[in-house]
Amino acid sequence: MSQITVRQKNFNFSSQIQRYWYGNSAFKTHFFNSITLLFPDGEQFMLRTIKRQIKQIENTQLKQEAAAFVGQEAQHAVQHEKFWQILYQQGYTFDIYLRCLRFILFNVCEKRLSIKFKLAMIAGVEHFTNVIAELTLKEELFADAEPIMKELFEWHSAEEIEHKTVAYDVFQDVTQSYLIRILGIIMAYTFVLGFVNLGLLIMLHHDKKLLNFKVWQEMVQFLFSEEKIFFKVFSHSIKYLKVNFHPSERDNLFLIERVIG
Repeated sequence: MSQITVRQKNFNFSSQIQRYWYGNSAFKTHFFNSITLLFPDGEQFMLRTIKRQIKQIENTQLKQEAAAFVGQEAQHAVQHEKFWQILYQQGYTFDIYLRCLRFILFNVCEKRLSIKFKLAMIAGVEHFTNVIAELTLKEELFADAEPIMKELFEWHSAEEIEHKTVAYDVFQDVTQSYLIRILGIIMAYTFVLGFVNLGLLIMLHHDKKLLNFKVWQEMVQFLFSEEKIFFKVFSHSIKYLKVNFHPSERDNLFLIERVIG
């Protein structure tokens, strides 16, 4: 039986959530707001691809895990999209962003890529989210965030760690090509970082803070000098390049106990 549990969540986001809900920091808030914009459609692309592949999987354990993966990702998509209503209430608009995102995901990636490359890209995205999830829980990254947002990101992070092997194993079930795997993670990181930065810039532009010195000072502190997120993500990410890499080799499952038991 699969050890991955599909949990039904129902976050109620109050209209009283502050505009800069992450430690009153415009940069940190919009960095993660941008991730929230990316998640729902990104999750839909992943779960639809994996769901179509399930019937081809012969390994019973992996088939069950893939089905649970689909269930968890569906929950993530729903709960993050609910938060969009707060962003709309705060006056943010991101329709052009979403049209661009959906065109690339569903008109290009979903329709044009082979199943091998789609799964390689998804495995790469899952590696990235697992790295961020580990940092979120291990370093209590959201300690300064509003409680409901801390709960949202920590719950999501815990489930990312819980199902960290699934997309990789489904990819390996189709092909064990090292070249395709590496091309997949390059595509994944280019896509994720491109859209996260795009969303960040759109929201900072909304707030007329694109040229605000404090915002970019916060960026340097968060990515390079204090939290050093850039260096931590990079050092974890390059381990994916090992020929014999597998997500299970990183011992981080213990981190989820505080959040989901």
